[in-house]
Amino acid sequence: TNNNNNDTNNNNPNEGLQRVGLVDAQRRDRLGPAEVLLPHAKLGVTIVDHHVDAESDIQEARNYVVENVGSVSTMIAERLKIKGVELTEAEATILALGIHSDTGSLVYDSTTPKDASMLAWAMGMGASQTAIAEHAKPTLSNEQQGVLTQALININSTEVHGVTIATVLLSADGFIPGLASV
Repeated sequence: TNNNNNDTNNNNPNEGLQRVGLVDAQRRDRLGPAEVLLPHAKLGVTIVDHHVDAESDIQEARNYVVENVGSVSTMIAERLKIKGVELTEAEATILALGIHSDTGSLVYDSTTPKDASMLAWAMGMGASQTAIAEHAKPTLSNEQQGVLTQALININSTEVHGVTIATVLLSADGFIPGLASV
């Protein structure tokens, strides 16, 4: 047997970890298996997020970069633009898809002019419109899906002069963003 203490398989894989960056997440319940890394970040945790009203429960956080925009991709794009970074088509496409996804293709209430501007910049950097068209399909939020389910269950149909008229009465605890798309 080899009793050599240089066996690297017994070392802590997180031993050299200096920093952890969390993007679009300020709560432990959103981190999944990455949560175990937090105590190992010797220089702390940086949170980058666009949810300005979110409260963080991550005590290890030392730096916060939080802006009132519709997408973290907008924040990243703005910093890259300011630094004069030239993007590849793939990089521009990923940023554009991030902005599309978080802002509902610029129609959600949380969308800002900066989101539109940074989407235009990503497009100018060569974002693939073909890829965006394929992957930026509008989806319903969980809240919207719940309203749609409620509507389908509670729909009333009647026939008037040979025309079927369907109505539904819905109730909600408050404003539901994007309800018109349901």
